[in-house]
Amino acid sequence: MKRYNPKRDSVLFQLNIGTIIFGIIFIYMVIRIILSIKTETLSIYEVQNSYIDTNINATALILREETLVNTNSSGYVSYYVRDGEKVGKNKTVYTIDETGSIYDKIKDENSDGLSMSEDGLKEVRTRISNFENYFNYSNFQNVYNFRYDIENAVLELTNEAMIEQLTSLNGESTNSSTYKKVQSTEAGIITYYKDGLENVTVENFKASDTDGSDYKKTTLKTGEIINSGDSVYKLVTSENWNLIVPLSDKQYSRIKDKEYLKVNIHNSSKDITCPVNFCVKDGKNFAVLNLDQQMVNYINSRYIDIVIIMEQNNGLKIPNTSIATKSVFKVPIDYLTKGSNSSEAEYINVKELDEKGEITTKQIKTNVYYTDDKYCYIDPNDFKGNEVLVKSELKNQDDLTDDEIKNVSSNDTLSLSETDKTDIEGVYCVNQGVATFRYIDIIYQDDEYTIVKENVPYSIAWYDRIVLNQIFVAENQIIK
Repeated sequence: MKRYNPKRDSVLFQLNIGTIIFGIIFIYMVIRIILSIKTETLSIYEVQNSYIDTNINATALILREETLVNTNSSGYVSYYVRDGEKVGKNKTVYTIDETGSIYDKIKDENSDGLSMSEDGLKEVRTRISNFENYFNYSNFQNVYNFRYDIENAVLELTNEAMIEQLTSLNGESTNSSTYKKVQSTEAGIITYYKDGLENVTVENFKASDTDGSDYKKTTLKTGEIINSGDSVYKLVTSENWNLIVPLSDKQYSRIKDKEYLKVNIHNSSKDITCPVNFCVKDGKNFAVLNLDQQMVNYINSRYIDIVIIMEQNNGLKIPNTSIATKSVFKVPIDYLTKGSNSSEAEYINVKELDEKGEITTKQIKTNVYYTDDKYCYIDPNDFKGNEVLVKSELKNQDDLTDDEIKNVSSNDTLSLSETDKTDIEGVYCVNQGVATFRYIDIIYQDDEYTIVKENVPYSIAWYDRIVLNQIFVAENQIIK
């Protein structure tokens, strides 16, 4: 039999009491934490005048009328036309030395003849400096384009030195059957790269063609021997060009009805207004911009950043979380009238039976949320729902006489039970300490904020205080 031990049992009793108290405190703290998580503090937002940048930023695919021109001989090539330069038909574009004998002679006569001038070095330094100033790590593929530009510049400047040496040689040396001058077959603008997209057109492009993340281009100026059948230059035969712009569904919905768009290309100082068409490829929306200027400025680019410039939406800026929806009566504007002692049109004439069973009219003041040319939108809570409304022109400040009431035709009355309801959007204004619903006229909306028109009757104004999150408040709730 277990014997009573006062010291031991006293300790156990103290441990049990301590554990119970600790458990109660712990449970209380857990409950308080849960309640604090679930309880949302009612926050107030002050309406400000502002705007949202609604311009559309995109990377566009450039399409031109371009053809790769191949050589029918093998040898060393010297170009007579600079990159991006216009050339006429039957003009010398390049020479080809099939044996390399001309180049050997140049080297023999002047080993320094192919070095770049100081002006040439300055041009290369300028290109490097521009790249450093505008480089963005998010567009790393521009490094490949920069490499092409530098290689092209060096080869072009070196080639110019080569041409000077060739022209200084006597005619007999350059008159060999293995040395040829090759002329253009048609007029156009010369460039010296290929990227595999030369045959892509507005009609046959694919959605994947607009993704430039893996884009690479290859210079045609290698400084090495070229084989027969290889591409030797590219000829762009038209100043007209197209930009293919991928659009999200939201962006497409904003501009789908436009025939012209204003765009800014690559942070240019000049905006361009151009015609636009739309198409769908592989389930995605695209804008096709048609341009007839500045093409030569971007002849070495296949993808370029553009901004579609939209109208600036100025107005009152509110958070999307503050917007609520309310169902209201949609009543013809003819039924809205001024009160006997009021200059505001915020009353409705109602036909009803009095205590004696006689037909009378009375005015009911109602919350008017907004009006347009045909209708006024009023608060259903101001009515029972079975009233018969009387047109306002039949009520000229004084009550209708009994004979006038009896002669009111059905065309001049409206049963509220048969009146349409519609949903409107608004916010809860708390200027007077009560959550009052106010209509808003939305101009533009993004993921976080909305711009609404200002100076709209019955709506909100600058510096009004509204509920930040409408789900935590009810209409006519007193705000402490």
